[in-house]
Amino acid sequence: MNASPDLFLVNMLPIGGRILAMSARKDYLHKLDVELSEWEDKICKLESQVEQATPEDKVEYIDHIERLKTKQKLARKKHEELEKAHESVWEGLRDGIDSIFDDMISYTETIMSKFKD
Repeated sequence: MNASPDLFLVNMLPIGGRILAMSARKDYLHKLDVELSEWEDKICKLESQVEQATPEDKVEYIDHIERLKTKQKLARKKHEELEKAHESVWEGLRDGIDSIFDDMISYTETIMSKFKD
């Protein structure tokens, strides 16, 4: 197991009949809520920047933004699944959500690099 010592302690210490992992899950869900809201703002800003692009570039930018929106919707769906998930599977779901956010960052970097050109 490659867990950090802190994670090991979080998973082992009971609190009122529950383990601290529940707190880690709750913290992660809160962090995810904040990140999803921030992505909403980023997408709005990107959409306003697209309006300033040349007609030729707009098609490509819009495609990237649509992919970003699709990933955002998927992240929201996974967030809902995570809220309802049993303790034993939430970390696996978290890994999937982290992967979605990695894709969103990649799409955003692609769009932003094109605006700089």
